[in-house]
Amino acid sequence: MANELILQWSKLIPLTSNEIEALPLNGVEGVFRVSRKEQDGKFYVVFVGSSLNLGQEFSTLILQKDTNFLKQGGEFSFRYAPLKGDESRKAIEKQMYKQYAPVFNSREPQSTLNVKANLN
Repeated sequence: MANELILQWSKLIPLTSNEIEALPLNGVEGVFRVSRKEQDGKFYVVFVGSSLNLGQEFSTLILQKDTNFLKQGGEFSFRYAPLKGDESRKAIEKQMYKQYAPVFNSREPQSTLNVKANLN
């Protein structure tokens, strides 16, 4: 039986420099997912991750937009949930990967921890 975690997810936030700079995320550990708006007007998860520093992670995504999946173009947004503990973050990242099958993750995250969390 898996341990259950209740995560406090943020609202869907536009993935822009202004939004990233306005958030107090430097030094915040957590998990996140990036979604792209498709032609039907809905957002679909295209990338999942975890980080020791969400502020730095999102800044890196924005700064390197010419060399990563953001170069595909379109409207991107993200949600995040603070979560301490490397093993827990990796376990939730793996759960998100399995649920959303994000097209821009190059491989399945590795974790032996059996944890389940609310993903909404």
